[in-house]
This record gives sequence, structure tokens and C-alpha cells, in this order.
Amino acid sequence: MSARLSRSRWSRRAPAAVAIVLVVLGVVATAVRLDAPSDGSIVRLGWSTWHLDGVVVDVPVAREESGLRTGDLVTGVSGSRLADGLGAVPRPRPGATVWYDVRRQSAGVVAVPIERPDPYPLLAQGWGNLVFVFALAALAAALYLRRPEEPATGPLLVLGAGLLGSTLTVAAGLPALALATGGPQLWLFHLNAIVSYSIAWGALLAFSIAFTARRPQSSRERKAIAVAYAAPPAVMAAWSAVAAVAVPDTIRWLGLVNSGQTAVTALALLIATVCGAVSYRANRDPLLRSRMRWLLGGGALAAVVGVAGWHLPELVTGGHSLPWGALGLSGLPFVAGIGVALRRHRLFDIERLANRSLVYATVVAALVAGYATVVALLVSGLRLSETVAAALAAAGAALVLAPLRNAAQSTVNRVMYGDRHDPAGALTRLGSRLQAVLLPADVLPAIVETVARSLRVPYAAIDLVDGAGGCHQATQHGVAVGAVHVEPLLHHGTLIGRLRVSARGNDDPLDPVDLRLIGSLAQQVGTAVQAVRLHDDLVRSRAEVVASREDERRRLRRDLHDGLGPTLAAIGLKAGLAARTVPGDAEARALLDEISAEVTASLADVRRLVEALRPPALDELGIVGAVRSRAAGLAGAMSIEVIGAEGTPALPAAVETAAYRIAVEAITNAVRHSGATRCTAMIALVDGGVEVTVRDDGRGLDPDRTAGVGLRSMRERAAEVGGVWSIRSLAEGGTLVRAFLPTSLGGAR
Repeated sequence: MSARLSRSRWSRRAPAAVAIVLVVLGVVATAVRLDAPSDGSIVRLGWSTWHLDGVVVDVPVAREESGLRTGDLVTGVSGSRLADGLGAVPRPRPGATVWYDVRRQSAGVVAVPIERPDPYPLLAQGWGNLVFVFALAALAAALYLRRPEEPATGPLLVLGAGLLGSTLTVAAGLPALALATGGPQLWLFHLNAIVSYSIAWGALLAFSIAFTARRPQSSRERKAIAVAYAAPPAVMAAWSAVAAVAVPDTIRWLGLVNSGQTAVTALALLIATVCGAVSYRANRDPLLRSRMRWLLGGGALAAVVGVAGWHLPELVTGGHSLPWGALGLSGLPFVAGIGVALRRHRLFDIERLANRSLVYATVVAALVAGYATVVALLVSGLRLSETVAAALAAAGAALVLAPLRNAAQSTVNRVMYGDRHDPAGALTRLGSRLQAVLLPADVLPAIVETVARSLRVPYAAIDLVDGAGGCHQATQHGVAVGAVHVEPLLHHGTLIGRLRVSARGNDDPLDPVDLRLIGSLAQQVGTAVQAVRLHDDLVRSRAEVVASREDERRRLRRDLHDGLGPTLAAIGLKAGLAARTVPGDAEARALLDEISAEVTASLADVRRLVEALRPPALDELGIVGAVRSRAAGLAGAMSIEVIGAEGTPALPAAVETAAYRIAVEAITNAVRHSGATRCTAMIALVDGGVEVTVRDDGRGLDPDRTAGVGLRSMRERAAEVGGVWSIRSLAEGGTLVRAFLPTSLGGAR
């Protein structure tokens, strides 16, 4: 147990230690670069920069007194050829002039003044990269400090730190002079640009695995994360060793190492995207899938833009469509995906951190923008000095700080916590939503959705009390991620259900203000729930009455058809036989003939009653056969097709009769009123009921014509058994009649 605890503690602290080392290395390399003399040039990474006999330089700000220009190929410094070796030239002092061997259209020698580095052109060129790495590093550090036990925050921290340290170094730039003089500036640059960069991409692969790993991690998953960490640095180490053996000089070796680093970066981006897509398809947790959707979408977009816009063209052609300073902007979708997952899907179950971050970011952005605007207006409009304008703007910022923070906090609370500080608004919104609901079956889903949105909680559900005194879930919205609060729903003091509301996260429980709002909502919800219960009871009772009526009709039909009918037929037969045995008694013969006539009339009445109670074809042919038989009698110039499985299992009498009547009435309407040439009726058993669909290719519904007896009859027959019925015109022409009739009591939802 102690070994496991120590291993867990080490696994939590190791990412922080590695991140600190990477950032410190980047800061030290940047400080060494800015302290060393510079010729104003920058040697960019990528194989197209490194030639056999020199390097191509980029000059952010070309100076009149400097002979270097962007695109120059520097082959030597102070008479020493770069191809013969690096670090052979003594380090010059700022203010000195050094002669460079430069190849443009032709070879030449130019004088280059040596000065202290100017950081402003470097910042102007690399601002896009710096924005991305600072945003990612700040977000990763905040997540790690808040959730160090989460397996994915450690790799994310190492990724942010590695990219921050290496990007700081690369943004500071490596001048061509550093290749000639050598020293710490040269090897610190490549240590960060290659080693720290490789570690960062290994952390990206580890993040893609750790994010979907189980809790706690298995030994196999821990080994996979360790391999992911080590893969890019190991590949770069092997490639560097092979390149050192393959080429004899340092400058060509650096070119091969840089090209290998570009390839490793592109592969890491693509592999991480593929791993994320595979994990997304294999995962069935809806909450994790919603989080992964944003992370994977942002990461995939960043990977595609980065690889297609920079890495792949750099490897293939030596050019790229994205400017070097804008490469980092392609990674902002990944940061945005993390932010959206934090905000909308409670990534790592962090809510308060997001709340405070949004408040402070809003306040700072508003103050900075206001300060700059006020200073500009005072200086340009009132002609005040910059010092006075800055002092007045600072005083104004101090005065508005507290109101601005309160306004920002209120806005962010509304975005994150909904209407918990505005109970009247929440009640009004719930009432408006209930008024807009058209079907009683949609009332409970609308309630839980409105409660969840009003409180900005991930989960809300309603349970109904059943006849046995227990509760069963009637509807829900979302997935619970924290403790669930249960609020009773009462109607005139009687418990009719429960409203269950989840906390916003494990670290963000429901506040007393939330609980008071839930209590207020529960009072209005209880009335609506009782109305829904009464409606359901009414639908169920009507369905039971109709079912009992149709069952009784079927029994009566069976009794009349199989009992009374044969009895009367036997009486008539016997009366006929008796009449033949008394040929001489005219009076008796007349009485017997009268009995036979009355029996025949009674049989006709019984047959008429049997057919009125229930269509005989239903018992003889089944629902599909009965509709097909009736359709054959209606078909004339119209082609009528009845689709359905023969031998349909026995259905409740009420449902079977309603399906038959609706199908026949819809076909009859199509024959009489549609002007169609083809009609298709389909009867299918679906989950929980029977679906009747009748479609024709006629003129469709007349919007000016009121519903007749036939349409009302179909609607009423469906409602009697708790079903739903609809009719509409089709965009391609014709009319569609559809009915769903549940086979169980209680109605269709």
C-alpha cells in the first residue's frame, strides 16, 4: 500500500517537476540570447534554411547600415566558412563591424554592424506563437493546480510547459553570428528547440491516452502513457545519431535534425488525432463523449491546419503557406476546445475555477481597453501630456473597478448558474414554456429541461409516485455529475412525485440560493405534474373502457355467431322438416312456414348485429387481410397497395378495430377526394404498438376546407385507445395519414 501511495504521489509531482525544468530552460536560453550580441538576423528552423555551405537568414527589420537582407545565404563570418565548422570566430563586442560572406544572386562580402538584440521586432513576428503557448500553459497550470489527481492534467501541463519554453527560445531567435561564435547561445537554443519540443509532443500523445484512461489506471495504460512520453524524444535521439553518422559536418547535421523534428511533430499531431478519434468511437459514456467531441474537434482542426499549412509543405517543398509567426494561432482551436469542454461539459469537474477566470478575464480586458481608450482620447482630444492622461485614466479605472467587477460577476453567474438570483424570472420562464407545450406528453420533458437551463445544472429528473407507494422515473434531462438534491412535489399536501437536480460538479455543490429556487420551482412543477397525472389517468381510463367495450363486442359477436346463429338456423331447419311431415294439415303447415320466415329474418338480424359489432373480416383474415379485402372493393382507376406481414400476432380488440377503421377511412378518402392514381397503405407492428400509414400521390390537403366527419372519426378512434394521429400534405405531392396505436393501456408518448 505504501509503495502504491508513493508511486501515485511521484506520478503527480513528476509532471510539475518536468514542467518547471522545461520553462526554466526556455527562460535561461532566452536570457542568454538577449544578452549576447546580434547581427539582426534570425536562422529559422526547417530543412530549407540549412544548406550545404551556409544558412538562409531572416531579417525582421532591415537596417540601412546593415548589409543583411531576408533570404540571404550566409556562408562565412570574418573569413571563416560555416561549412568548415561552427564556433571558430571570437565573440565580437556590440558596436563592432563584422564582414559576412553572403550569397544572393552572386557571391559577395557585406559589412554587418553588431548590436544588442532588439526584442520588439522579435515579439512582432512571433506574437501569434506566444499567444498560443501562453494561453495553453496558463490553462494547463490552472487545471493541474486544481486537479493534480486527474491523469490528463499532468501531460497537459508538460505539453504547455514544453511548448512555452521552446517557443520562447525560438521566438528570441538564433542569429547567424551565433553559428560562427558558438557557445551557450547555440547549444541552449537547440536544446530547447529540439529536446524540449520533443518532450512536449510526447506529452501530447500521453494526454490523448490519459484523457480516456480508466480510473484508476491499469498497468497497461500506465505503460502506454510512459511509451507515449518517451516516443518522440527517443525517435529524435535515434535520428540525430543516424544523421551524425551520415554527414560529416555540423551544419548539415543540424539541417537533418531540424527536418526530423518537423516530421516528428507532424506525426505526433496526426497520431494524437487518430487516437482521439478511435477512443471517441469506442467510448459509450455520453458525458465523456461530449467532452471528447470538443477536444477532438479543436485538436483535429489545429492538427490539420498546422500540418497542411506548415509542417508538410516545409518537408516537401521547403515553403509554407502559414507565416512562421502565425503557426501558433493554428493551435488555438485546441485551447478553445478545452475551454468549451470546461464551460459546457464540466471537463475535470471544474466550475469555480472557470467562474473566477471568466470574471477576472472580463474585468482585466475591460479595464485595459477602457484605459487605452481614455488615454488616447485625452492625449489626442484635449492635448494633455501622456503622464497626466495616464494618471487620469488610472484614477478612473480605480473608481470603476468595484462596479465593473460586480457587473462581471453578475453576468458570469447568469451564464454559469442561470436564474438562481432571479426566482421570478425562473418562474416566468417555466410558465411560458409550459404554455408553449402543445402535447401533455411533452410537459414533463419541458419541465426538466427548463429547470436544468434555468439553474445551469447538468441533470434534472422527475419521478412519479405509483399506485404501490413507490417512485419511478418519468423523464430526465442530461447526466448527473455531482450530488443529486431531491425536492418533493406536493399537491394539496399529497406527495405526487420528486424533482431531482444534480450539482454542477463535485467541487461545485448547490448553494442555499439554488435550493430556495428549486423549492419555488417545485411548487409550480407540482401543479403541472398533477395535471399530467390526471391526463394520463384519463387516457388510461378511456383506453380501458374502449378496450373492455371492444372485448365485450368481440365476445358478443362470437356468442351470436357461434351460439345464437346456429341455434336459429337449426330451428328453421327443423320447422322446414316438420312442415313436410304434416302435408294434410294446412293450418299447421302455415304456422310452420311462418316460423321458418321469422327464423330467416332473425338470422338476418343476427348477421347484421354481428357485422355491426365488429368487422367479420378481422376474425377471418386478420388486420392486413381485412384491409386488403376492403381496399380491393374500393379500387377502381386507382391502384391501391396494402403492405403488411401476414399472420400478424393477436392484437387487443380495440386496437385492431381502430387500426382497421382508420386504414379503411383513409383509403376511402384517398379514392373519393385526392384525385390520386396510386395509394399505399402500410400496417406494421412497431415497438409498443401498431403503426398505420396511408400515402397517396394526389393533390394534397385543401387548406381552406374544414375537417369533415371522416377526419374527426380517425382522430377520435386513435385517441380512444391512447394513440396519436396526424395528417399532412407532402412536399412532393399527395397526402400522408399516420396513426400510432399503443398495444398497452396508458397512451402513446
